[in-house]
Amino acid sequence: MSSRDSQPPELRDADIIAALPPGPRDVHVRELARALGLDTEGRRGLRDRLKALADAGRIERLRGNRFCRGTHAGEVTGTLTMTARGFGFLSLDGGGEDLFVAGRNVGDAMHRDRVRARVIEHHGDREASVSEILEHGTRTFVGTFRETRAGCWITPQDPRLPENVGVTDRGEAREGDRVAGEFTVWAGEPGGPACRVIRVFGTDTAGARETDIIVYDLGLPVEFSPAAEAQANAAKAPTKRDVGRRHDLRQRELLTCDPESARDFDDAMHAEPLDDGGWRLTVAIADVAHYVTEGSPLDEDAHARSTSVYLPDRVLPMLPHALSGNLCSLRPDEDRFALVVEMEVAPSGEVGRYDIYEAVINSHARFTYERVAHMLGLRSAEDEPATDPEAPFEALRPVLEDLLDCTRALRSYRKRRGYLDLDIPEPRILLDTDGQVSDVVPAERNEAHKLVEEAMLAANEAVARHFVQQDRPAIFRIHDSPPAAGLARLMAAGAAFDAPLVLKGKPTPGRLSQWLRALGDHPHRRILHQLLLRSMAVAAYNEEAGLHFGLGSDQYLHFTSPIRRYPDLIVHRLLKAELHGDTLPDADALGALADHCSRRERIAVDAERTVQDLYKCLFLAHHIGESFEGLVIGVMSIGLFVQLDEHLVEGLVPLANLRDDQYEFDEELKEFRGRKNGRRFALGARLRVRINSVDTTRRRVELGLVAVLVDAPSMPRAIRPGNERPVKRR
Repeated sequence: MSSRDSQPPELRDADIIAALPPGPRDVHVRELARALGLDTEGRRGLRDRLKALADAGRIERLRGNRFCRGTHAGEVTGTLTMTARGFGFLSLDGGGEDLFVAGRNVGDAMHRDRVRARVIEHHGDREASVSEILEHGTRTFVGTFRETRAGCWITPQDPRLPENVGVTDRGEAREGDRVAGEFTVWAGEPGGPACRVIRVFGTDTAGARETDIIVYDLGLPVEFSPAAEAQANAAKAPTKRDVGRRHDLRQRELLTCDPESARDFDDAMHAEPLDDGGWRLTVAIADVAHYVTEGSPLDEDAHARSTSVYLPDRVLPMLPHALSGNLCSLRPDEDRFALVVEMEVAPSGEVGRYDIYEAVINSHARFTYERVAHMLGLRSAEDEPATDPEAPFEALRPVLEDLLDCTRALRSYRKRRGYLDLDIPEPRILLDTDGQVSDVVPAERNEAHKLVEEAMLAANEAVARHFVQQDRPAIFRIHDSPPAAGLARLMAAGAAFDAPLVLKGKPTPGRLSQWLRALGDHPHRRILHQLLLRSMAVAAYNEEAGLHFGLGSDQYLHFTSPIRRYPDLIVHRLLKAELHGDTLPDADALGALADHCSRRERIAVDAERTVQDLYKCLFLAHHIGESFEGLVIGVMSIGLFVQLDEHLVEGLVPLANLRDDQYEFDEELKEFRGRKNGRRFALGARLRVRINSVDTTRRRVELGLVAVLVDAPSMPRAIRPGNERPVKRR
């Protein structure tokens, strides 16, 4: 039974609103659920109802799943994403479809600000008008330093920021320098926005310099505070006294498995058969909470970052190297503190009993994915297991084989339960010894990667179940069902590509995965996988358990990567507080942390994608004038986005480069059509294109059309489920 079905039939929206206190007082969803007499399942459904009411502007959602009525009726809160054309979109705190914000309704808000906004109706669509800035989201930026007799200013390179920002402290900057600025006065203040210069960029190699520029432009923390560095350097390895206070697992043959390039190892695994069938699966995770205590300098810096950021040429870690690369890294043959989840896995793959405890471990070997794949014959169906030339690794073969059998059973169980099995290659930037881009290729994935993933998923679900069974808040990972509009577009695309997607009732991850598997070698398989991904809701953190649609799980959280994710560190603290009988934080505090971590995660993802785009540009800069075959993966009014077949890179064929006719853009069908010849350019078309130019500063690749290889299929107009009206698109 779904959480919505568990709601009492007499509980109407009006009842929920009436139970809310008038502002400025507010109430947490847990308190409201108790007042309404709802159980745990009912509380989850109530949270969804409250989010829907907040999305409609009928009540107000505050940080940490707190709600109220009256003070800001008809208003919502969210994060503003501006565009270069002066308008923006509001990503709501409570989730749901983004709201359009016209330029006239932005006010003094800037890109990435968290704002309060009024919900307004405009030509039948819901839009937003900013009424208050709650939190500034852009702290630092990059631009060109300008100087005249009248004064100094910086012209930001990001067109979504104010055109000019005054300078209060120029540092070493000179006219024409490319610099990083830090805001000291915001837009809307008397005299306009102002900043101080915090970095003048030199003449490093193009990739390194441009990466620095992106890091500062996104406001990512670069240096740790001296106090945090000192605390990390003073940390000590386990002693004999420490071992006596914990489970001693140093003799258990735990091993790590990571990419060749990994420098920090936060998880180790072990599996062994049980006498009555199944396996005992041990997942040991670095006990980061032992070193990073709440409120300490290390904690303040980790909270500010909330996640490590992985870039092609560097990592911006959440913790200083003394911890992330040393004491919290489960390096082989070294005693390390760990938090352990020990699970009994049935032959069917279902996890039964589990135990969570503190331990001291000693990793017996550091494996790479490549080594495991070679030893177990996992690269392809024809692969055969091979003997490892190094005896210590070969001696651990039984553990690897048991892990493989156990994780295959886990995956089979998840498949029966239903999960979303997307196959979208991740780009891997290859750098030569000089730091130059040599190629952009799909990152290799084989069953060695899945072996580790399944063990970690099982541990994450076991810990989530632990909190849910005790009805305790934590920081859970939530991934809502796909929105109706996204599914409508996906179903229209499936029909156009002769791959019909039929959904009866609510979509399930298992049904969508069946559709993906049925595609087989479909010529448009790649684009259909991408379209499905685009139709998904965005995952986020929440102090209440809820659906993780992609995994097909009703309860899930992040526990296995506390070196690089702050939510995992918080979960560790909660578990350790329980083990030691310490005071636990309330749902309000956890809700605020969940919101903060979700925001920081979005910034980190933005940074990783932006730097990837930079390195793709640097690669293609060496191929100007060359031709490649590619697939149209996106269509906007400005032109066609084409992904090259030979390399995992994309570029834009601008509308101006379609010169054989005058083309008009159909916003709803996302296609161009020639006025005279009737030729169509849309998703799925195969083209031969030429690299015309590369702009590394704007991270844009301009392509020229050489030839049309395969025309795009005709796309039917999207129909809203249960309605014959076409879906309006902005």
